Amino acid sequence: MDDKEIGRVWAEYYPKSGKDRDALQICGLICRLIRAETRLVLDISRSGSLQRVLDACGILKADFDEVEMRLVEM
Repeated sequence: MDDKEIGRVWAEYYPKSGKDRDALQICGLICRLIRAETRLVLDISRSGSLQRVLDACGILKADFDEVEMRLVEM
């Protein structure tokens, strides 16, 4: 998946994630994918950042943080 595809999936499922557990799980997978991509980019270029990956995917940091927090609460 490229960043635009990740952003498209997020845009489809994030609005449903408050009421739909499956949508929340999909968003959680995207969070883990982005965290992994951030670590990989950091290892390769030493200049990777979470915000840059989120920006490339079109995902707001506040939304990303909300999903991660809700997953921890589960």
